[in-house]
Amino acid sequence: MTVTWRSALTYALTVVIGSWTIGAVVDLAWSAAAGSLGSWVSQWPANSLSYVFLAAATLTLTLTRRFTSAVPQWRTPLVDGCAYLLILLLWAGLSAWRDEAAAPADDAFATAGLALLTLQLPSAWLLSTWRARHLEVAVRREHGNSAMAPS
Repeated sequence: MTVTWRSALTYALTVVIGSWTIGAVVDLAWSAAAGSLGSWVSQWPANSLSYVFLAAATLTLTLTRRFTSAVPQWRTPLVDGCAYLLILLLWAGLSAWRDEAAAPADDAFATAGLALLTLQLPSAWLLSTWRARHLEVAVRREHGNSAMAPS
């Protein structure tokens, strides 16, 4: 049993776009309270590399949901949370390396820490837990045809 392509894609879009938006909104509130909206704009909407993260994370979660066997609902946030965090670390590390940072790995983990503080990672885990209950599973029949079955 595997998850359908449509279900895997909508799951990934919900988790990635939802968590990124929550992280941006929380960071916007912090930036507004500190009076430094310019840094928020340069980090979130004006940063073209953030859209690369969105695309990479969506692709990774879609493929992870599609090509892993249907797992119990409690394992989905664990597997996908690790995949999401891995993409976040790779994206942040490569961004820091591209900007010729002295220690790209340190910058990557600082970005992951910021993602925790802005609730981006916790919201990804919560959205994954919520959305995992609504995944559509394709059950394979003996002759190769598939039928839809809710999980």
